Amino acid sequence: MGKALNEMSLEELWQLFPIVLKEHNPAYKQWHIDEKDQIENAVGKNVVKRINHIGSSSVKGLMSKPIIDILMEVSAEKVFY
Repeated sequence: MGKALNEMSLEELWQLFPIVLKEHNPAYKQWHIDEKDQIENAVGKNVVKRINHIGSSSVKGLMSKPIIDILMEVSAEKVFY
């Protein structure tokens, strides 16, 4: 059995989880729209105040990791525990 993640050096972690930068992909915008729809369906549109595509993949022309980052804001009165 290998080392636990918290016992690995940064170099070992980078080997397991490399950071890959790619040219901007125009499909990122559609990925966000698709994910936004799925989030709204999962938590309910009445809970979601706003869902934004954030991070480097949201900026046209900027190299980024080939993933999208999403920030979801919820209405304070709709927060559930």
